[in-house]
Amino acid sequence: MADWQKALDSFFVETEKADNEPKQTPFEKFLAEIAAPAFETLCPALEKHGRRVVTRISASSAMITVFDGTTEEIMYRLQERSLPDRKLPYAQVRMRERGGLRLVTVEAMVRPGSDYHIEDLTRDHVINSVLQHYMSRVKLPR
Repeated sequence: MADWQKALDSFFVETEKADNEPKQTPFEKFLAEIAAPAFETLCPALEKHGRRVVTRISASSAMITVFDGTTEEIMYRLQERSLPDRKLPYAQVRMRERGGLRLVTVEAMVRPGSDYHIEDLTRDHVINSVLQHYMSRVKLPR
């Protein structure tokens, strides 16, 4: 077999191998490598204080929900938002209004501003964002 034929065969083998490998978007990588471990870190810390914590990670979002008994205190979900020049995760946060009867939902960036890229975000950014919303909005009984 001629060298060019070997090179062509090798090219197609490598191309097929690359096509069969799962491709991960930057957001999917963020969910798997940053958000999921951040939520896993938060779970035992919240459970230590008597909370039940449920997490769910999919290809399009990551969610952590904190319950006090059967009452949902907060749901924090990371989703992707398209900006003119890039895509960033944002948080959809559901919690009880001050009276405690109705759930309200707000949106927020994971860290202040939007002058950063998804690769700049760390587990600590996610943890701090969840806790900032939790501690500023959840009212503990006295």
